[in-house]
Amino acid sequence: MIDVTGICEAIKRGEDVTDAAAEIEPKIKRFCEIRNDNILEKCAEILDSVDALYDVSASVKRYWNTIYPTITDIEYKYQKLIRFVNTCEQLLGMSHTESVHKMKECGWTARDIMAAYIHSRVAATQLRLSPDVAAEAAKEDWDTALQLLEGKDYEQLFPFYHTSYQIYRHFEWIDFMYCFMEYADRTFLEKKHKSKRLCKYCEKVQEKLEQRPTETEGSNKTADYPDFAVFQNITLQQDHVIRSAGRQKLYKGNEENPHYIMSFHLADKKSGCGAAICFTPLNKGPEYYDTTAEVQGVYFYRFHYLYLSDYIPESRRCAPEELPEEFVRRAYRSFSMLAGMKQTDKGK
Repeated sequence: MIDVTGICEAIKRGEDVTDAAAEIEPKIKRFCEIRNDNILEKCAEILDSVDALYDVSASVKRYWNTIYPTITDIEYKYQKLIRFVNTCEQLLGMSHTESVHKMKECGWTARDIMAAYIHSRVAATQLRLSPDVAAEAAKEDWDTALQLLEGKDYEQLFPFYHTSYQIYRHFEWIDFMYCFMEYADRTFLEKKHKSKRLCKYCEKVQEKLEQRPTETEGSNKTADYPDFAVFQNITLQQDHVIRSAGRQKLYKGNEENPHYIMSFHLADKKSGCGAAICFTPLNKGPEYYDTTAEVQGVYFYRFHYLYLSDYIPESRRCAPEELPEEFVRRAYRSFSMLAGMKQTDKGK
């Protein structure tokens, strides 16, 4: 693997990396030429760090500008997009929406992006994809978004899953359309569907939509807030975190991920306030009780209808000062317990 860490750090600082990129361009060119022959290329969780040089390496850009028409494996097409987005986020701090725009330049469509998002919600993956990405794609291709809401095209978009499992992807999109995008037309939810499971899920979503929170004012911005930076990079222990979250009745960021937990959320449905502690993936299995993860950040957000995600979308984020002070302090106490930290006066 080619080490591009130094160049990526320089890019984040806004420095000119032309000479540094040119120096390793021959290695990158060779890597891109043989990249698709590497057996690891099909591994869904492995990130190719050179992708972060998309804007400064001619070879990387050429690779991505020519690869889309050659991809015949539909699942691999979704994985490629998700991996590129996560690479740019981890090495450059780039938002998912910004990096997805680059994928669209290379041939990925709004339909691909929506499908990749649904796939990321139900697959046993350690990688995240922002709901903002799917929302932008849905607005661009509203016909496909409505087709998916109606339960159509799932077998074409996800042929690698058995027909009986497609309903879980459908549930994800229903929840997304109504609770994240706040689609106003409830005709689909009120229909008498042939599937009893679908009818029951629609009723569940309707109940959620009836619980829109009341707007609350933020607290005094001059208040002495707890310092959430203390959680950055702190180590979490799997068994303690899962037990503590259970006792506190915190929400997982993505309940449908069969293997991994990557965030826990404290949410007040009455006020529409949320806080999430996000960390590197922890395997859910009890046999992994002694494994650890590092905290990547604490985020605050507002919502009208609770829609949980391991990636906190930029469109929902807010500063802690914009939320009621008691909720912010409650979040500090909660996350302190998760981390096994001693309480401080600021958390009281």
